[in-house]
Amino acid sequence: MVKNPEFRIVSLLSSATEIACELGLIGNLVGISHECDYPAEVRGLPVVSRTKINPRESAQLIHHSVQDRVRQGLSIYEVDLEALEKLKPDLILTQNQCDVCAVSLSDVERAVQHITQKNTAICSLFPFALDDLCKDFRKLGEMTGRQKEAEDLVTRFWIKLNQVNARAGTHLNYRPKVLALEWLDPPIVAGSWLPELITLAGGDPLIVDGPKPFQKTTWKEIQGLTPDFVLVFPCGWSMERTLEEMNSPSLQREFQNLPVSVQSHIFACDGNEYFNRPGPRIANSLEILGAILWPEKFPQEVKQYQNKSYKKY
Repeated sequence: MVKNPEFRIVSLLSSATEIACELGLIGNLVGISHECDYPAEVRGLPVVSRTKINPRESAQLIHHSVQDRVRQGLSIYEVDLEALEKLKPDLILTQNQCDVCAVSLSDVERAVQHITQKNTAICSLFPFALDDLCKDFRKLGEMTGRQKEAEDLVTRFWIKLNQVNARAGTHLNYRPKVLALEWLDPPIVAGSWLPELITLAGGDPLIVDGPKPFQKTTWKEIQGLTPDFVLVFPCGWSMERTLEEMNSPSLQREFQNLPVSVQSHIFACDGNEYFNRPGPRIANSLEILGAILWPEKFPQEVKQYQNKSYKKY
């Protein structure tokens, strides 16, 4: 594929939308998913997907709904076939890492079967570790003739990660133990690229200690740990939505049962904008971690992100 001002892209993945925009393809986007909200310029584009799960339900009910659909072999997302057919995309962006995170590859393949007007290509991303994010930057760059822009993005991404790592300190006498929760009911410990970010920020991730699968745990097990920090960023939730859930009576009790030394170091973070979204702003997520773990080393980041993207519980 080559650069073409008439090349039409539909993105069914919020992180892919951000990558495409970073590669200079914002003018080629003609449709987005229901979760694509950044940069602001994409928000007026036609939305071609929707969720079958009520996002306003409690964490427990959402988890049960998702598990029920997975057991039945059903998707939790739906592609608007009529809208997709009208948009006539040359390329559709999706992912095949997690069927819960966004519209899956199988959903897209079924949808494309209904589009007969042209030969539509599919670019499926597979973000797991930090290196995989860069592979995805390059893959999208290759499919759209933006290889140079993709290499520039990879360079900027790693420069930012390395700068934060250097400021946090690479040979620390003290490395705070960090428990990162990607879901609350049941509690699920963050995996994939998130333990890598904690390590780069000068912390030691608990339970999941590297780019490994997310791990379900229990509040009883968590109570037996002595983390220096507890970070909460449920997948797809804003900081405000996370705090709302954390303040529910059942979860308040769980947090109050943690050691007193831990209770003053619990933070709600914006998972939707940053931590859960495997795109260029994962580097910003590392800045947020630096601000939380080492506020004295990251005063500008504290000013930039505190009470906007993270907040003490």
